[in-house]
Amino acid sequence: HPSPVFILGHPRTGTTLLHSLLALDDDRWAICSTFCAAFPSSFLWLERYKCWFTGVMDDTRPMDNVKLDFDLPQEDEIATNVLSGGMCSPYMPLFFMRQEPEYRAFYSFENENGDNDDDSDNNNNETMKNKNRWIQAFLFLCHKLTLRAATTSASSNNTTSQPKTKKRLLLKSPVHTARMKLLLQLF
Repeated sequence: HPSPVFILGHPRTGTTLLHSLLALDDDRWAICSTFCAAFPSSFLWLERYKCWFTGVMDDTRPMDNVKLDFDLPQEDEIATNVLSGGMCSPYMPLFFMRQEPEYRAFYSFENENGDNDDDSDNNNNETMKNKNRWIQAFLFLCHKLTLRAATTSASSNNTTSQPKTKKRLLLKSPVHTARMKLLLQLF
């Protein structure tokens, strides 16, 4: 499938607005919705029952009053964090604030020298394990989102005779800004 399009930028710079505006073109883009981010292991089969979860979430985000809904685009890092077992995401300090320094390496998966290829000591070996764990979880999520987009496109277009072009993944997470080198290697 085509390489994803990543929306990069620091928090509070308008990336959520841009993500939301682009995602309105659902003929072109496949997104990680709030439901997919909340249930990354099971959204492919559980999504048809999302009406059961009505009322479990506020209508707006608490920090900025932006609309919140299961069908709106969400940061894919939330889902990747869950799929990786919470072991290698800089989002974990949201829950373990005192351990925040321990999670800094997960922004770019590089050591202090900016090198991510040296396996000479235990610290670098652990960094590589975490990097590989994140890559595996992230690529798994991308494949699932691509499959979701293909199945929803096929079911909504079964009356037309024209083949549907594959939707590109539209992904957004501020932490990807620190991972540009890694993302370019993956795609």
